[in-house]
Amino acid sequence: MTRDEFSPRQLLALLVTALSAPLAIVCSGTGWRWVLAALVLAGILYLYIVYIARGLPRGLGYAGMLVRAYGGLAGKLVAVLYWLWLVLAAARAGRMAELAFPGDRVFPMIPVVLLAVAALTASKSTATVCRFGGVLYLFVGALLVFTLVFGASDVELQNLRPAGQPSELLGPLGVLLLPAVGLFLLDRMDGSQGRCGRWYLLAAGLAVALSLVCTGALSLPLAKQSSNPFWLMSRSISVLGVMERFEALISALLALGFCCLLALLLLAGRKALRGARPSSAISLAAWLTAGASAALLWAVPMIPNSFYLYGDLLFWGLLPILTLGIVSVKKIEKNEKSA
Repeated sequence: MTRDEFSPRQLLALLVTALSAPLAIVCSGTGWRWVLAALVLAGILYLYIVYIARGLPRGLGYAGMLVRAYGGLAGKLVAVLYWLWLVLAAARAGRMAELAFPGDRVFPMIPVVLLAVAALTASKSTATVCRFGGVLYLFVGALLVFTLVFGASDVELQNLRPAGQPSELLGPLGVLLLPAVGLFLLDRMDGSQGRCGRWYLLAAGLAVALSLVCTGALSLPLAKQSSNPFWLMSRSISVLGVMERFEALISALLALGFCCLLALLLLAGRKALRGARPSSAISLAAWLTAGASAALLWAVPMIPNSFYLYGDLLFWGLLPILTLGIVSVKKIEKNEKSA
């Protein structure tokens, strides 16, 4: 039987691929200096997470950390809250995937189809989802680089003057906190060390490049008016004066990115649900999470954006800081008693 293990490199490739589509939607309509500010704040969080997580026992995922930090009953209750948030996050990502096809009536077909494909992947092993993200990383990365390189020719320097309000960093920050979902997957990661800094710099470079190219080509006011500035920017791309009209390629690129994000969220939801109820079957937990997300697709637009932002800050910022800190302190106290 194949072992359900994956390398840190596979996990990091999955996380970067999952970030690609939401970063393309959000950062393409945000000024570059606010994207940089969001990257600094998210980077501080990940420095803390990586530092603390390296001292934790191998094979301990975030669902197990919740129980260790808060006790059996309270830990399972927090796991249920995480499951509910992951269900809503997947539903929101499904609705955001509609933006990959601006001007077309794709609801509910596109979100439901992407949820089904993601659920089929998430119902298998953790390693399968990481390999899925690793394969998509090659295609998504190549298409993104291709688009940004040829789109850079339309950038006008006057459009890159610092502009906007500090509150604009909240959108990119909410997206950049998403890799904290990967904490749920640590229970299956092998013992090797990953170079997290390089992968974060890769994601940071992508976020800044999306902002510079899209706002530089369109201007920040026009980018803000568009629901998908990245797609709009791609309409003017010309390769050597011969190849034009890349909208279909961009839509496919974004759809792949959102499918990877959904697979990650459903896998984490599966683990959160089994953390609260360990007897749940793996496949059933994944499909139950996907089904609950599909049922919420219609409710997503009714919820204020501020609610999603505060939820991201709580579940992917504050709670991981608190949980990892408590588990680390308890481990130190246990070691001192054993000495």
